[in-house]
Amino acid sequence: MGNNNLSTGPLSGIKILNIGTSIVAPWASSLLAHLGAEVIKVEKVGGEFIRTLPPTQNGVSSCYSASNIDQKSTEFNLKNPDDLAVVIELAKQADILVENYRPGVADRIGLGFQALSEINSKLIYASSSSWGDSGPMKYQAALDSHVQAFTGFGGLNGTTEGPPEMLRFVHMDPAGATFFAGLILLGLIERQRFGTACNVKTSHFAMGIAMQMNRAAESLLAGNPIERLGSASSVTAPNACFKAFDGKYIAVACDTQKQWKGFCRAIEREDLITDARFASNLQRVEQKEMLMEIVEKIIKQKPSRWWVVKFENESVPYGFSLDFETIRYHQQIVENNFLVQVAGPHIGEMTVGGLPWRFSDTPAYINPNISTPGEHTEVVLEKGFSSHVSDQEQNSKKSTIKKPLVDMLIIDATEGYAGPFLGLLLAEAGARVIKVEPSEGDWTRQLSPQTNSGNSALFDAFNHNKKSLTLDLDTPNGQSDMRKLLADAVVLLEDWGPNVAENRNLGYEQLSMENPGLINLSLSPFGEKGPLRHQPASELTIQAMTGYLRVLGKLGDPPIRVGADIVGTCTGAMAFVGVLAAVYHRERTGKGQRLSCSLLGSMMSIRSHQWAALSKPDEWKGDSYCTNETNAPHYGYKTKDGAIFMTPSPNLSRKDFVALLKELKMELNFFSDPDFKENWWHTFGFGYLAKDAKNLWEKYTCQLATKELLGIFENYPDIWITEFSDLGALMDHPQVEAIGIVNEIDEKKYIRAPWSVPWDLPPLTSAPELNKK
Repeated sequence: MGNNNLSTGPLSGIKILNIGTSIVAPWASSLLAHLGAEVIKVEKVGGEFIRTLPPTQNGVSSCYSASNIDQKSTEFNLKNPDDLAVVIELAKQADILVENYRPGVADRIGLGFQALSEINSKLIYASSSSWGDSGPMKYQAALDSHVQAFTGFGGLNGTTEGPPEMLRFVHMDPAGATFFAGLILLGLIERQRFGTACNVKTSHFAMGIAMQMNRAAESLLAGNPIERLGSASSVTAPNACFKAFDGKYIAVACDTQKQWKGFCRAIEREDLITDARFASNLQRVEQKEMLMEIVEKIIKQKPSRWWVVKFENESVPYGFSLDFETIRYHQQIVENNFLVQVAGPHIGEMTVGGLPWRFSDTPAYINPNISTPGEHTEVVLEKGFSSHVSDQEQNSKKSTIKKPLVDMLIIDATEGYAGPFLGLLLAEAGARVIKVEPSEGDWTRQLSPQTNSGNSALFDAFNHNKKSLTLDLDTPNGQSDMRKLLADAVVLLEDWGPNVAENRNLGYEQLSMENPGLINLSLSPFGEKGPLRHQPASELTIQAMTGYLRVLGKLGDPPIRVGADIVGTCTGAMAFVGVLAAVYHRERTGKGQRLSCSLLGSMMSIRSHQWAALSKPDEWKGDSYCTNETNAPHYGYKTKDGAIFMTPSPNLSRKDFVALLKELKMELNFFSDPDFKENWWHTFGFGYLAKDAKNLWEKYTCQLATKELLGIFENYPDIWITEFSDLGALMDHPQVEAIGIVNEIDEKKYIRAPWSVPWDLPPLTSAPELNKK
C-alpha cells in the first residue's frame, strides 16, 4: 500500500514532508501527490485527532482517510529527541514541508522555517494558519465552520428573511487546501526559476475571503448590500430553482442574453424578449421578483422532463439537486471518472472524488491503495524518501527572490467566472496577462450590480491587473492575430467548448508546432466526455448536480444555493493548481502540453470527504456527514444580537467545561440529562449530541450579547469560538487589515491573492476597459 509509484505526473521527483493535521495541509499534500510528488505524512503516535472522528469506516474516520490519500503514513513522537531527529532528517531530504499549525507552534517543536532552512537551504516551507500570522486573532484555532461563520460565507446562505446558515459539511477546508496547493507550486516554480526557497504562507481566513471575492466586490466596488437570496442570484435573472408540475425543483440560469432569449422560447413566452421591463440583464435583476413570479407560474404547469427537453433544445443551463445514489451512477460522472474507488486493508473500499485535471503528456494519478496508519514508519526510519536525488540539487542559479511567474505571458481567452478568476491568480503571481475578448466583450461585463466603471462588480473583481484586447476568433484575421500572440505565450486559457479550437485553427496540435512550450488549458462545464459535454452550465446548476443544494435549508423546503460563487472560484483555484504543475514541468523540460479541467470535476473532487463518508459508514448517527441532508439548518448558536459557533478542542478538560457551565449558570440544568453528563464533549459543535443539546445551550447564550459571550469564552482557550460576520462589514475588520488582503486604488478596493510571500504582489491596476484592436 502507499504512495504513487508511477511517477508520471508533472511533479515526478518532488519530495514532500507533510506534518500538517486535519484537512488543509493533508489534502493539499494529497493533491500534489496525485500530480506525481512523493509525500510522507508524519503524525503523532496513535494518530492525529481527526483519525477517530465520526463518521468512521471500520473504526477509522472517513474524513481522515480522504484527507491523506496517496501519502506514506508514519508515526513519530516529536517530543522524543530521537524521533524528532528522524523527522528533521526527512526535512533535510525534502523539497517541500507542509504544515498548518497556529503561528509559533512549529518553531516550538523544533520544525520551524528558520531551523530547517539552515540545514536545507532549498526547502520550500509552506504554512497555512487559521487566521494569519498577525492581527488580534492570529493565535486562535479554527475548524471549517468557524471559517464559514467569521468570513461571512455563512452570511450569504439562507432565505431572504432568514438568518445566516452554514453548510452542513466541510467545504472551506478542502477548498482552502486547493488554494494552498497552488501557493506551494508557486514556491516550487520560484525556486526552479530563480534558485531561491522560502516560507510561503496563507491562512484559512484569507482563502475563505478569496473564494468570495466577487460577492465582496458587490459592496467594495458597487456599494451594494450583500443579501441572502434563497436559490436566486445577485447577478443575473432568471437564475433560481423552480418547482415543476411533478414536484421536482429544476435549477435554471440565464447568464447571457442569448440564454435569456432561448429561455423565453423554451417557456413559449417570446413576448418577454421584447418586454421593456426585461430588455437587459440589469433590468431583469431589478425586476427579479416580478420575473420570478411569471416564471414560477409557467414552470409549475409542466413536469420536469418537459423542461429538460425544452431547455436542452435552446442550450439553456439547467440541472437538478442530486443525491449520492444518483451522482455515483450518473453517466457524466462515470465516463469522466469523477468518482473513484480507493481501498485499504484496514477500512475496505471507499469512494472519493476523481482527478479534476487531464494532462496530455504527464498524466496525474490517484493511487487506489490507502496506506494503513503508521504503515511506513519503519521503512521511512530506515530509508527516508524513496529517492535521495533531489530536484533542488539540479538548480544552481543565483538566489534572487522574484515573482514566480514574472516575464511569463498568459493569454486569457475565457469569459465568466472560473477562467477569469484563474487568470487573475496567475497575474497576482507576476504573469503578464492579456485578456482576449470577443468584440462585444466578456458577457460578465453586463452582470449586476454595476460599478462606476460601467462594468459589473464581478468583472472588475476577476479581471483587474490584466490588459484587454478584442479579437473576432471566428475570422481568419482574428485567428492570425491570436496565433501571433500565442507565439510568445507560456499559457493559453480557453473555455471555447468541444472542437471549437480546431474549427478556429487554434487547436493544440497546430499551436504546439508553432510554440512547443505552450501550455493550453481547456476549461469546460462538465468534462470532455459524456452526454453533457456539449451542454452549458452555471454556478447554480453545478451546485445542484454536486449535491450542495441538499446541505442547506430544510428537507422538503425550496432549495437554497451557496451564496458565494464557489463553483467559479474553486474551479479557478483547482485549474490554477493544474496550470502551475504544467508550468513547473515546462521549466524543467522546456515542454508544454494540453490539460483540461471542468467545473463538475473540480467540485466533485472538492467534495471528496462527503463521498468518503457516505461509502460504508459504521454508524448513521449524530450531526455528521451521513445525516447532513436531513439535519436541521445550522444557524450556529443564537445570542441576544446575533450568533456564534463553538466547538471543543481535543484538549478541553471536563474541569474547564464545568467551569464554563457554572459561569453561564447552566450547570444544574445541563447535567440533569445523564447522556449529556456522560458524553459532555459531544454536546456542542459537531458532536453527535449537539443537535439534542442545542436548545439547552441557546436558552443561555440568548441571554447575552455576542461580545459578552466572546469575552467569557476568552477564559477557555480550549473551546474554539467565533462570531458570525457580514461579508461587507468584515472588510473593515482589524484581522482583515492585519493580513493585508484588501488593497485600494483610485478609491476602489479590491481583494488580492490570499497569500503572504517574500516576493511583492504586482502593483494594483483597475480592470481594463473594452479596448478594440
